[in-house]
Amino acid sequence: MSSQLSKVTAGDPFRMSADTFNAFVDAAQAHRDRQTSQEGEVQAYGARSGMVTVRNISGINQDRFAVMGIAGFITSPTVNLLAFQNRPAFDVIVPVYGHSGRFVVLAEPIVAGRLGRAHISGVCPVMIDIPDEDHEYRYAEFAADQTGYLKATHYGSARILWREEGIGLRWAVVRLGHTGQLAAFPVKLTQNGGSQGDDQNPATWTYDIVDVLTDETLENAVDPVADPHQWKRPSVGWMIPATFGYAHYNTDNELILGWINEVAEQQACDT
Repeated sequence: MSSQLSKVTAGDPFRMSADTFNAFVDAAQAHRDRQTSQEGEVQAYGARSGMVTVRNISGINQDRFAVMGIAGFITSPTVNLLAFQNRPAFDVIVPVYGHSGRFVVLAEPIVAGRLGRAHISGVCPVMIDIPDEDHEYRYAEFAADQTGYLKATHYGSARILWREEGIGLRWAVVRLGHTGQLAAFPVKLTQNGGSQGDDQNPATWTYDIVDVLTDETLENAVDPVADPHQWKRPSVGWMIPATFGYAHYNTDNELILGWINEVAEQQACDT
């Protein structure tokens, strides 16, 4: 084979044998196969491993485990279709409003303007800000204008799998790419205050609120018609206290009652 592939110099007669031509074809095919294999590995790296390439355009050097918001795609399909299809690569910035579910956690330190790797889905460690010990926070979301941590929430795009005890900044393990708890969830209501309405005044019932799924008491003595709750009562009349409802948390972790099964008490008309 070596004699068949011997080099020639300028002016030498040149005639390619069938074996030499076939060797060139085999080399070209092997090169194409390597390219296909590498593209498959790159695709697996981005699509299946939960890791992507990011470019830090925040203007600030960022540490490993920094939380960064996705600002755009580095290479558009009109510029390089193959790169767009096979290697997800994003520009990232300090997260701001609107980055819910659109953030990454850096897998390595990245200098401003440089490329690096980041977690976009799957399990990874990250710091989480735990505001209090009164509730069991099961989710986490980005914190606006912060890269050092996620904030603990009652619903969000990162599922907390484990965290350190205590409040404040704590290490945790989360699963990124979680769809989050439904915005509205069922609650049990126990009437514990207020009074019955009459033909001149509205009812003023208040309730203890318990999560149906976890049996955790979420709030006590809640007035469902007071801000920020959304329930509306008749302006006058007797009301039967509620026992069930639906609630959700807003982005400030405030519990909001949206609907409860409180109904007006009615009697048959005299005949």
